[in-house]
Amino acid sequence: MKRIILNITLFFIVSSFAWGQQTEHYTQYQFNQFNFNPALAGTKSCIDIRTGYRYQWLGIEGAPQTGFVNLHGPLRFRKKKRNLYGPKSGIGVSFSRDNFGPFSFLKASAAYALHLPINKDWTLSFGTSVGMQQVSFSINQLTTEFNDPTLPNASQSFILFPDISIGGWIADKKNYFGISVRNLVGNQLDAIGPESFLQRHFYVTGGKKFKLEKKWSFVPSFFMLKTAATPLDFHLSALFDLDNKISFSLGIRRTDAITAQIRVKLFNFISVGYSFDYVISKLNRNMWYSHEMTAAFNSCSNYGNSSTISCPTFE
Repeated sequence: MKRIILNITLFFIVSSFAWGQQTEHYTQYQFNQFNFNPALAGTKSCIDIRTGYRYQWLGIEGAPQTGFVNLHGPLRFRKKKRNLYGPKSGIGVSFSRDNFGPFSFLKASAAYALHLPINKDWTLSFGTSVGMQQVSFSINQLTTEFNDPTLPNASQSFILFPDISIGGWIADKKNYFGISVRNLVGNQLDAIGPESFLQRHFYVTGGKKFKLEKKWSFVPSFFMLKTAATPLDFHLSALFDLDNKISFSLGIRRTDAITAQIRVKLFNFISVGYSFDYVISKLNRNMWYSHEMTAAFNSCSNYGNSSTISCPTFE
């Protein structure tokens, strides 16, 4: 009986998550902005590759597990001279897989961004991405005491196309602000149920870098998410960075978790990060935690202030 109750409870949890907050979220959002906003494609002068995996609410059977790989860089034409202060373009690709309970989302998309210099410091960017999603629903992962006519009779797997996102971004070396919309089309999930569809997700993020003593910097930032079916969700973070070599931060996600993360740069172009979420919501009665690991490669990065990316906030 306990297992039946647990499965039914989990179904309602993941169902609420699926229709209200279907896209994944990450504790290390500062270092993974392209995953949420296509306007970031090509903001760096070299190819940037990132990957990561998140284990959410470790200890709950069927809890969310998310992995991603993305790549982006500037779009250059060798035969055409580029104006140093003129418009620039960037392209990128992104792949992710999100599993929770009976649901599985496999996504692939390609992005293009246009970067318009406002002055010698500030740049305004606009971007869009187009891709597809494979959605799977495994009925055999649910256990109910009675037959539920609202559930599909068999497991389902189907392709959704197009999957469109748009975004805007404005930044200099010490400040950034971005806004984006994902699941712009709002695809229907008719194979799962007549009232099932992908919610549009609205993201707003921003941060500012303050120079401290002895090569230290302080970077407060925020990340907000809103859908039509859920309350405003936000994550506040306070990050301390030492010469773009090592950084750590503490944060809080609205009524959900207290977060901590650390990021270390290795060699001249590789960085690795780890974050830990201590759950403070009602789920905490069983001491469940979330873990997230990331790795990044930037082909023109370097140690410290000599880096081509002088702001560690969204490297």
